[in-house]
Amino acid sequence: MIDVKNLVKTFEDGKTILKGISYHVEKGDKIVIVGPSGSGKSTFLRCLNLLNQPTSGEIWFDGKMINDPKTDINKIREHMGMVFQNFNLFNNLTVMDNITLAPVKLGIMKPDEAKEKALSLLARVNLTEKADVYPISLSGGQKQRIAIVRSLAMNPKMMLFDEPTSALDPEMVGEVLDVMKELAEDGMTMVVVTHEMGFAREVASKVLFMDDGLIVEENNPQDFFNNPQNPRLKDFLSKVL
Repeated sequence: MIDVKNLVKTFEDGKTILKGISYHVEKGDKIVIVGPSGSGKSTFLRCLNLLNQPTSGEIWFDGKMINDPKTDINKIREHMGMVFQNFNLFNNLTVMDNITLAPVKLGIMKPDEAKEKALSLLARVNLTEKADVYPISLSGGQKQRIAIVRSLAMNPKMMLFDEPTSALDPEMVGEVLDVMKELAEDGMTMVVVTHEMGFAREVASKVLFMDDGLIVEENNPQDFFNNPQNPRLKDFLSKVL
């Protein structure tokens, strides 16, 4: 589904954050990326849908090279849901309008159809009663569940999650992770940057460890956590587990 070839990202200040990453995501994969702050995890994720423009390398999604200037990235993004750390909901719109805005505006669904889809998704995350309220009245955990629903309303082929629980109070983390686990069980292709090691252990098909702009180790969760090979990963796990 995604093929990344020799991805490099250098920012304006001359700092190279990604140093030639190649990686392949298959349909149905649950890829969880962990690593210390500043290792390039979020930059890598944001390059996958060109929120960060790569300096060099190729990113292929569903057979199309998306960082080719001729590719319409907005069309690609319709199939690639993104959930951010800070929810990014429109505070001046109700929950229902937040969810239905994109599918209606892009002509993917008629308003009635979009509303029906939104209500079924809200029921799925136990927030049907919040359809007509504004985001300001929601808890952090509720906002993040709405943000996930907003992405799902577009019927994406895959979902990207950028530290989706790191802005939440600890007691709200579980309700968001539960929704993500359900998505994983339903077969959604997912790439998740997170500090939630329990989630990585339970849900990932592969866990990647990034350090200093490179993927330095990848493995299934069992071997990743129980038998790490890389000294830097051993050190990291000894501090976070």
